Amino acid sequence: MRLYTKITFGLVAVTVAAGAYIAWHHLGLIEGIDFGCGQYYYSDIPNWQDYFNGSHYKTQDPIWIYFALFFAWGGLMMWLWRKVDN
Repeated sequence: MRLYTKITFGLVAVTVAAGAYIAWHHLGLIEGIDFGCGQYYYSDIPNWQDYFNGSHYKTQDPIWIYFALFFAWGGLMMWLWRKVDN
């Protein structure tokens, strides 16, 4: 077995063990708050509702520019992935 394969298997084992330890000991959760799966995303942010109403962020650019950049980035990454995969 090659060295890189051994290192990869070792890293995967350490990652799975760390994930199991974190889940088993409920690390990162706030006691008494249970949002189910979304608990990891929102329970650590005080007044998280304020970040999702859109009033905190002002821009003069139209929203379509952000969508275009998002899809352009995705297209570039897909093109690069295909180059790497071949």
